[in-house]
Amino acid sequence: MPITPQELIANLGDLPPLPQVASQVLRVSADPDANAEDLRKVISMDQALTSQILKISNSAMFGMVREVTTLTQAIMTLGFSTIKSVVIASSAKNLYHRGTVGLQERLIWEHALVSAIASRAFAKSLRFPRMEEAFIGGLLHDIGKSVLGVKFPDRYGALLRTVYNENGVCLDLELETFGFDHAMVGEALVSRWNLATSLQAAVRWHHDPMHAEDVHRELAAIVALANHLALEEKVGIGDPHHLEDATLQAMGILQLSPEALGGIKEGVKSAIEQDKTMIAEF
Repeated sequence: MPITPQELIANLGDLPPLPQVASQVLRVSADPDANAEDLRKVISMDQALTSQILKISNSAMFGMVREVTTLTQAIMTLGFSTIKSVVIASSAKNLYHRGTVGLQERLIWEHALVSAIASRAFAKSLRFPRMEEAFIGGLLHDIGKSVLGVKFPDRYGALLRTVYNENGVCLDLELETFGFDHAMVGEALVSRWNLATSLQAAVRWHHDPMHAEDVHRELAAIVALANHLALEEKVGIGDPHHLEDATLQAMGILQLSPEALGGIKEGVKSAIEQDKTMIAEF
């Protein structure tokens, strides 16, 4: 009898929960009474994370005139919302890169980062108020692929080679092979990490945003557009034509004409180009 995605996640003893420092950062950043010093105390417990935040705050995407040399400066430069995104990105990278890191793993991680940047850029253009949430949704939308890759390295590796070499449809092949797909597995993991229900919905429905609850539909639509654009830019594994239905759904949800979407996409591509420094830092 096939196991459910939730059972799969529950039995993944070799996959960690969201790291303790990341959980504490999310708690502090959600506290309206917290200040930069509260956040600094938590982040400074993790040297690798501290280094990552300093690198990002000095990257070209933030255009700082003076070098940021302390964690307090970095927090003030980036703000709580962006710090939260960087922390989750750092935690997600550890999962995306578990096990042997080959071409497939690198392509999936690069696709996640470009989708995150594109999601935030789409959110900004569309005046969606939760831009950093869009970034995190884009970053985590394919996290289920990494879970499957760690749990079933041979079978899932072969499946991705079929997608890459033979233009296979990833979701269809996953359902055939496992009885569930990466979007279901990703939703189960994000739920286990106690992230927002809106993010759970974005991860679950990025291929089918009309099925998200009304309150989460816009975010799922934005992540769907970003996912499609990343593949159009040849970042990731898969044929962008297989995502056209998701994009049509997203256009309906966001009330975008083809002309309007085309104009926004040019701005999003510019944002991806501008933020390449961030991709390099990760």
